[in-house]
Amino acid sequence: MVILKSFGLAGIYVFGSIITIFLGASIIYKEIERRTLYFVLSKPVSRLDVILGKFFGLFCAVIFVTVIMTLVYLGVVFANGGGFDTLGLLAVFYQILEMGVFVALLIFFSTISTPLTATIAGVMILFAGHSMSSILKTASQIGGPLYALIKAVYYIFPNLEKFNVRNTVVHGISVSGASAFLTVIYAVVYAALLLALANVFLKRKEL
Repeated sequence: MVILKSFGLAGIYVFGSIITIFLGASIIYKEIERRTLYFVLSKPVSRLDVILGKFFGLFCAVIFVTVIMTLVYLGVVFANGGGFDTLGLLAVFYQILEMGVFVALLIFFSTISTPLTATIAGVMILFAGHSMSSILKTASQIGGPLYALIKAVYYIFPNLEKFNVRNTVVHGISVSGASAFLTVIYAVVYAALLLALANVFLKRKEL
C-alpha cells in the first residue's frame, strides 16, 4: 500500500507540474505576440489586473486537474483496501501550494522571456528548488566562496522542498498545524512577490 500511495501521489505531482509548465510558460508572452493584450489594456483594465487574472485562471485550471487526479487516486487506494487516504489529501494540498508558487514563477518568466526560455528556466528551478537543501548541506562541508554563493541562491530560489510531504504521509505521519500554517504563509508571500515583479516588468513593456 505504501508503494501504491507513493507512486500515486508522485504521479499527481509530475502530471500537475508538466501541465503547469506548458500552460504557464507562454501565458503572457503569447498575449503580447498576438497583440490581444493591446485590446485588453485599451479597456479600463490595469496590467496588474491582467497578471492576477492570468494567475488565478491558470491556478484554478491546475487545481481542477489535480482534483480529478486526486479522486482517481483515492478511488484506487480505496479499491485496494487502503480506506480513505486523509493524509494523502494533505500531501495533495501541499502540492497545490507548490503549484501556486510555480504558476506565479512562470507568469513572471512569461513577462520577460520567450516560452522556450521560460520552460527551460521553470524546469531548472523546479529541480533546483527540490535539491538546494541537499546541495547547501554538501557545500557547507566545503565552505569558502562556493558555500556563500550557494547559500545566496538557496534563499533567492523558492524552497520547493517545503511542500514535499509525500514520503512523510505515505508512512502515516501527519504534519503539525504550525508547520502547515508557515508553509501556507511562505507560498502566499513568495507568489505575491513574483506577481509583483511580473507587474513591474509588464509595465516597462511598451504596449
